[in-house]
Amino acid sequence: MNANSYENVTQLRSLFSRLAKSDWRKQQTKWNIKASEVRLLLAVKEGSKQADSEGITVSDISKILQVTSPTVTQMINNLIKNDYVKRSVHPTDRRITEITLSEKGKQIAKEASEQATNIFEGLIDFLGKEQSDQLVNLLEQSFTYFEQINKKQI
Repeated sequence: MNANSYENVTQLRSLFSRLAKSDWRKQQTKWNIKASEVRLLLAVKEGSKQADSEGITVSDISKILQVTSPTVTQMINNLIKNDYVKRSVHPTDRRITEITLSEKGKQIAKEASEQATNIFEGLIDFLGKEQSDQLVNLLEQSFTYFEQINKKQI
């Protein structure tokens, strides 16, 4: 590895670390719930919309958030206590339990979605169209690379 490559490696490690620690997602805690719970509400909202259904299963939420089902269940139990989501039996298949948003949960998901959209629109305005397109392309390539090395390690 030459000196330029080493400098790039150091810079990438530093930037990825700074991005991971940045507060851009933590702003969503203004509703007095954890950012991870806000992401769960958004997952229920988006997953239900994609499935053209009122609710979504714990398993589907787990896949969307890329966390284990027990982790999702723990978050759901907290959200149920505070009336952000409801757990119910599927109307046609009683073996399936669905998670739906309460009115309170719908409102938070709507506000959080709008806030996230505003943040990324601001980033696009800040970078400009050309650099935003480049960023999207580079991130897609980076994720492809990381998926490939993760498959090799399994």
